[in-house]
Amino acid sequence: MGWLLSGVSGLILLSPVGALLVMQIYQTHLVRQTETGLITQSVVVAELYRDRWLEEMGAQGATIDDILPPSAKDVMFAPVEPTMDLGGGLLPPLEDPRRWAGDTSGPSWRAGRAISPLLVRTRVYNLTSVRVLGPDGCVVAASGTWMGACVDDLPEIAQALAGRYTSVARERVSDSPAPPMESISRRGDIRVFTALPIFHRKDVIGVVWMSRTSMAPLKAAYLYRRPLLLGLVGVLLLTAFLSLVFARSITRPLRQITLAAESIARGGAPDRLAWDGFAPAEVHMLGDALFTMTRQLSDRAEYISEFAANVSHELKSPITAIRGAAELLREGVKDMAPSQRERFLANIEADASRMERLVNRLMELARIQSAPAAAQEVDIEDALGRVADGHDGRVTVIIDDCPRTISINPDHLESAVRNLLDNALRHSGDSPVVISARREGGMVAIEVTDRGSGIDAKNLERIFDRFFTTERDRGGTGLGLAIVKAVALTRGGDVTVRTGPEGTTFTLTV
Repeated sequence: MGWLLSGVSGLILLSPVGALLVMQIYQTHLVRQTETGLITQSVVVAELYRDRWLEEMGAQGATIDDILPPSAKDVMFAPVEPTMDLGGGLLPPLEDPRRWAGDTSGPSWRAGRAISPLLVRTRVYNLTSVRVLGPDGCVVAASGTWMGACVDDLPEIAQALAGRYTSVARERVSDSPAPPMESISRRGDIRVFTALPIFHRKDVIGVVWMSRTSMAPLKAAYLYRRPLLLGLVGVLLLTAFLSLVFARSITRPLRQITLAAESIARGGAPDRLAWDGFAPAEVHMLGDALFTMTRQLSDRAEYISEFAANVSHELKSPITAIRGAAELLREGVKDMAPSQRERFLANIEADASRMERLVNRLMELARIQSAPAAAQEVDIEDALGRVADGHDGRVTVIIDDCPRTISINPDHLESAVRNLLDNALRHSGDSPVVISARREGGMVAIEVTDRGSGIDAKNLERIFDRFFTTERDRGGTGLGLAIVKAVALTRGGDVTVRTGPEGTTFTLTV
């Protein structure tokens, strides 16, 4: 969703820049279009002038070889391509000529005067300024003013007299009001000038100098208003559609999350959300996080409820026994035999000890399950060695292809292994017990193996339940294996058991 919002914001910010860029590109296209039209007209005017010039020179008509420029690479064609580039800016408007021709009697002048009426008539229809220059850069034919003006100092004329087609763009200055949109006259601030050299047998015999105002983007938009209007309507509809899609893709999943949260608040069971249609990845993550959080809270509430019921049940018996013994002692302490009084006091002490063991084990289990301590790098061999010490050589530690250290809370690891070892020692008689460690994938598997008679099948499914024990009369609390399982789960591991007549093996994966 972050990328989506960033993209929309960027699109909004870049829209003005994009609009300006599009207008600039479109204006360049219109200028190039104007230049292309001027080139087409210039070629026709050049051929008219050439025919008249050849007549004045008393020469025969020109062939294709005669009219090709020196730079032509083809013996049949020499197309003139537009060269206009607005990147260099606009030249200032034309100034009045500073030099005029003196002698106007040559063949160029006679050919120019012959075609001038034609140029004047064509201007009525195309509004194009046409001037033909002789080889000296002076105007010999014109559709308007400047007849006889010498303009060879202009950059495009100088290039054309040197045999190279040139085009330039100048600022347009007009003292007349802007023409109506439907008029043939063009609105615009750019006037395009082209200078096409006229060749005859590789020599420049003249230049066709033409100019016209480029069409303004606003007028072009008016002329093409119908397709533009249809395009604008299409863009608006597409924008509205995309806005609705994006809004729906964000608001609908959020509405589903809200409804799910309200359902949970009313006591409903948490359930993983199923999205209808497209939803951003962040919304998926939010829904999964909500499901995980509610499931954990639900599991925690269920655990607390079950935990409280178990604690109440386990503590009820010793508390009842202590209360009963205390009442009997209070009522008959004077008449009670010393041996009977000692028996009651011993029962009270035994029940109090059991309660103390239960409370200590419950606190240990609660610490592991509710707030696992920070992990440390623990040396596996040292930790297992400390657990095995003090058992008169009955416990053997075997390290086989195992990492040297493991990242875990050291107290949790030793508590889990010690509980497994205590169970094994109680059930193996005088037989030895083996603690082994090996690598299992990216984790460590610690096995505690005894040579006892095995676990009864009817008890096998309940051995990891809290408070389940077959040795209650020997002080068993039924929390040892529950603690082992809690340690495994906090590490993302597990604890399993294999049992039979030859012994039992518990495997703790952490």
